[in-house]
Amino acid sequence: MKKIYYFILVCAASIANAQVGTTCSDPIVISTLPYTTTDNTANYADNYDILNPSSSGNGSTICLPAVTSPSNQSIFGGHYMSGNDVIYSYTPVSSGTIRIELPSVVGWSSMYIYTSCANIGVTAEACAMTTSAGNRLIDNFSVTAGQTYYILISSWVSPQTIAYTLNVTQLSLDVNDINNNEKAIGVYLNSAGDELNFKSDKNIVSANIYSMEGRKVSVHANVKNNKISVRELPTAKYIVEFYFKNGEVMTRAFFKK
Repeated sequence: MKKIYYFILVCAASIANAQVGTTCSDPIVISTLPYTTTDNTANYADNYDILNPSSSGNGSTICLPAVTSPSNQSIFGGHYMSGNDVIYSYTPVSSGTIRIELPSVVGWSSMYIYTSCANIGVTAEACAMTTSAGNRLIDNFSVTAGQTYYILISSWVSPQTIAYTLNVTQLSLDVNDINNNEKAIGVYLNSAGDELNFKSDKNIVSANIYSMEGRKVSVHANVKNNKISVRELPTAKYIVEFYFKNGEVMTRAFFKK
C-alpha cells in the first residue's frame, strides 16, 4: 500500500513540475510582439510523434517546406514531428499579419502553426520544414483577434533535439486598428525626410523599426522629444513599433523617401 501511495505521489509531482511548453495544454504564452527567445527542445519532451501519411490512405498531404502564407492544408507532418517538441501560444488582441521565424536552425527541423490542440498532426494553418540547415519561415500569416494560435517546433528523429531562436513579429494591423491608432497618435517625417516625429500627448520612451519582411532594422532604446532619426534607412516602407511609459505598445506604418 505504501508503494502505491509513493508511486501516486511521484506521478503527481512529475505532473506538477512538468516543463511549461511541453504540451499544448500548457504552452509557453507569447503575450506581446515582437517576441524573441532562444532555447533548445532538449529542455522539453517528445509527446507528438506523428507518422508519415503516405501509407495512411486518408488523402492528406504533407506540408511543403518554406510555406510563405497560411494555407489551411491537412497534414500529418511526415517524420518532422518525431523529435522533442516545444509549443508556444499567441492570442492577438488585434487582427492583422505576423511573421514567425526560426533563423539558422539545423537540418531536419520544423515549425507548425495550429488553431487548436486537437488539430496537432491533423490540420495545420501553415508550416515550414526542410532537410537543409537555415531559416524556417512563415511569413504574412493572417491572425484574428481573440483566436489562439499554437506554434509547435520539432524535428526528425535525428536530430532528436535542436537549438533554436524563435522570432515572432507583427507586420500590420487591420484597418480598424490602424484608424484607432491614428486617432491616438500621429507619425510623420520632417521636411528633410531624415527624422520621424510622433504627435502624441503621451511621451514615447522607446521605438523599434521593422522592414515589411519583419526584420528589425533600427532600435531606439531612449526616445527624446518624441522623435527619432531615420537618416540611415534606405527608401522603403517600414513599420515603427513604439512604447509608452505605461507599457502600452502601438505600431504604425510609414514610408521613408
